[in-house]
Amino acid sequence: MNNPLISLKNVSKKYRKTLALKNIDIDIASSEITGIIGPDGAGKSTLMKICAGVLSFEGQAKFKNIDIKKQPEAIKKWLSFMPQGLGLNLYMDLSVEENIDFFAAIKDVPINKRNELKEKLLFATGLIPFRTRHARNLSGGMKQKLGICCSLISNPEVVLLDEPSTGVDPLSRRQLWEILNNFITETGTTLILATSYMDEAERCYSVRFLHDGEILFSGDPEMLVSGYNDLENAFFNLLLKDKDIPYYEVPFEKSKIGLNDIAIDIQGVSKFFGSFKALDNISLTINTGEIFGFLGPNGAGKTTLLKCILSILKSDSGTIKVLGIDSREKEIKHRIGYMSQIFSLYGDLTVDENLELYASLYSIDKANFKIRKDWVVNVAGLKGKGDTIVSRLPLGIKQRLALGCSALHLPDVLILDEPTSGVDPVARKSFWQLIRALSQKLGMTVLVTTHNLVEADFCDRIAIMNEGKVIAIDTPENLRQQFSESSGEVFEIYPDIELDKTIFISKNISIAPFGRRFHLWSKDLTENQIQDILSSSNISNRYIKRIKPLMEDVFIYFIEKQ
Repeated sequence: MNNPLISLKNVSKKYRKTLALKNIDIDIASSEITGIIGPDGAGKSTLMKICAGVLSFEGQAKFKNIDIKKQPEAIKKWLSFMPQGLGLNLYMDLSVEENIDFFAAIKDVPINKRNELKEKLLFATGLIPFRTRHARNLSGGMKQKLGICCSLISNPEVVLLDEPSTGVDPLSRRQLWEILNNFITETGTTLILATSYMDEAERCYSVRFLHDGEILFSGDPEMLVSGYNDLENAFFNLLLKDKDIPYYEVPFEKSKIGLNDIAIDIQGVSKFFGSFKALDNISLTINTGEIFGFLGPNGAGKTTLLKCILSILKSDSGTIKVLGIDSREKEIKHRIGYMSQIFSLYGDLTVDENLELYASLYSIDKANFKIRKDWVVNVAGLKGKGDTIVSRLPLGIKQRLALGCSALHLPDVLILDEPTSGVDPVARKSFWQLIRALSQKLGMTVLVTTHNLVEADFCDRIAIMNEGKVIAIDTPENLRQQFSESSGEVFEIYPDIELDKTIFISKNISIAPFGRRFHLWSKDLTENQIQDILSSSNISNRYIKRIKPLMEDVFIYFIEKQ
């Protein structure tokens, strides 16, 4: 690599007794997308903060020829840093437009340039209709898109984004990546991205794999993909070194309801918030023992529907029956478990205190509580840590504990609202192994919402929602088949030089960038046609291959079809 834009040599960082980074050596190339990946607690955010000049450290770090340790303020005029967490770089009492203007003012962006770029960013993010809305009233996806607008408004030389798409729906994620790719192409901006989504990491030009504060891999994602089929499998191999993720047995029995029975029956359900129709005549059935997933953009109505099933919200029309009983009846409450999107654990209580509280709420006797508590503590990896305050736990462990608390009373129906948002692949796979075990061993019916489309394949069936309606419902493979029959097969190409996407767009071929690679699809498209188009533009390539359609493409196909 010639003249790295950012160079870290022998960089370490300690928080009291915890060594977060250990002798890190990293060179970041300019005008590229560099991905920082790794499990929870690997040191990703610490590394990002050091690069941004907002955290002290040991070792040497340079931005161009500027010593970051000695002159941290000197580099900030070229940088924009978006920290991890929904809206943490925003001012909640300012409107969308006021936030962007404020960030432009901080960096002394001329008003004419600010206004031109602002309109472009608002249009690209779909935020134009919301330009006067206060940031606090935006959905999670909108907050993240606004945060990126604020990061880009100064046309920085380097943009650092720490988990920018956590809690963001797939459609918004696709839009975010289009914005970032276009911005880099047009301006030569350098992007450093920390992410727990492996499909995002595959869109990077190069990746740095962190674990326990050390670099396990540094290079092109293609080097990992070629050896392990996809980056997720490579992640597991590097982290686990061919060891299997622990399998957690369910050490108790429960009488199962007939597996052919309908667990949840929803007929003609609508819900209004004022004049806004959040749910529009929803009808569907979910079978006993089924793992059923809900996918959809932010604001599609997923959480509203779950809250109607739980009777946290009352539907304005229609009926919901759970296990044959009206969902509003009190007797059904103890047969449902719920893990909320926002609140499931009491952060200021210890692990033991949270478990004891849930046991009390569900009237679990002492003998059963001891067995179940031991199981939850084991699967959460918290043996001997019962007196730990929950707010201090890593996210992946906290989520497994929350799942255990919601299932402590062995409910017939378990409802999980975005349970793995921001969780790394290993923690997520362990979490889903637990869900599958509960379904298979106890016949538990599981409803789950997710923005991580890798998880769609873990479900028996999925429903795609948009604008309060169910627009598609089937198994993941059947939905893929519908996409392929309508849109054609998907191909991946790896060109040797920079590719002008218009050579395919002009021929009505859909194209999506994945780092240096691209995915293409169109009805009746063939490998020979792709090769002819590349050859006519004098573009050689490393390979052209047909691939399984990504669930993201399937998801967006049904959204756009509606």
